[in-house]
Amino acid sequence: LGLLLRPKYKHVKISDGLASAINRRFFFFDGTSRRGIATAKEDDFIELQTHPRYEGNEHRMLEVIRAVSGRPESASSQARLAELAERLADPATAADAALQLEAIGENAIPTLVAGLETDNRELRFYAAESLAYLDRQEAITPLVEAARETPAFRHSALAALQGLDSPLVVDALRKLADAESLEARYGAFCAIRRRPDGRNRMIGETVGDAFRLYQVPSQARPAVVASLRDTAEIVLFGDPAPIEIAEFLRGPAGLMIKPEPSRPGHVRISRFQPGAEDQRAVVPADLPDVIRGIVAVGGGYGDAIATLRTAKAEGCLRDELAFDPLPEPLRTYYRDDPEAAAEDDPPREDAAENVDPDSDPA
Repeated sequence: LGLLLRPKYKHVKISDGLASAINRRFFFFDGTSRRGIATAKEDDFIELQTHPRYEGNEHRMLEVIRAVSGRPESASSQARLAELAERLADPATAADAALQLEAIGENAIPTLVAGLETDNRELRFYAAESLAYLDRQEAITPLVEAARETPAFRHSALAALQGLDSPLVVDALRKLADAESLEARYGAFCAIRRRPDGRNRMIGETVGDAFRLYQVPSQARPAVVASLRDTAEIVLFGDPAPIEIAEFLRGPAGLMIKPEPSRPGHVRISRFQPGAEDQRAVVPADLPDVIRGIVAVGGGYGDAIATLRTAKAEGCLRDELAFDPLPEPLRTYYRDDPEAAAEDDPPREDAAENVDPDSDPA
């Protein structure tokens, strides 16, 4: 990453001064010493390293850096904080004010914390988001609230929580498993999985060598989620109903699933392939067991995904089936229409037919 100075500002002193200002705000410890992220390479170019707190969200880091003041702190700093506090209370200027306060850093924390006291969900979100990038625990509750209730803020709220350095974040994100929004549930699940302190707290199993299967307790409606873009995983929220097959369900690559007459509540999974021995497994009709049974007869992740898709299309799978129901960035917040702003997940189109998680679904 880097910053290119406009021609009229091209000067070694300006380049070096801006790098110094950035380093006063953004630095990290490499094990032996403190290091800034900016280096003035030319009289018109500043090279930037990604600060660890902004990994995966470099765009926001650049926005904050552009809001860094080139002037050192002085008596006028308090006046600037007071001005930004007023702008933080105005919906028309709150987003920019929060970025500027985030650029100030530690000294701006009291102003941002005070910004959480408003009843306006938009203003509260902007203040909480900036506090999260300053690793403040006060941001956790309002960001979880934003992820649960406001689709326009959901992506940014979960991104901020994912990197927030606090042991309280995982427990807060787990509460979103009960959210009505499937986007909020799966988005929170992914945020936990990507955190170093969250991976070991996800109850999951490796099914064969094919993929991971997770069962997440939830008080919301049961749902089945599969990933086609991030990692090979199937996530079951709540307790999905057993597979109901009247006669048979034909899957890919020679898979066939039928009710097992001799064992009520069970199904027989068979796989017939030319030049290979027939494989069979009798398993309970519960969805986790059916998924394991598909792998037991030689199926892979793609076979499991295709079978779930067919089961849903033929009415054998009664609960919701979704592919990558993750919140999208850059949604519009309708400030003058509270009902639209708080509307639940927008309609999702069917996922691409490509079920290889290692390839580009686009």
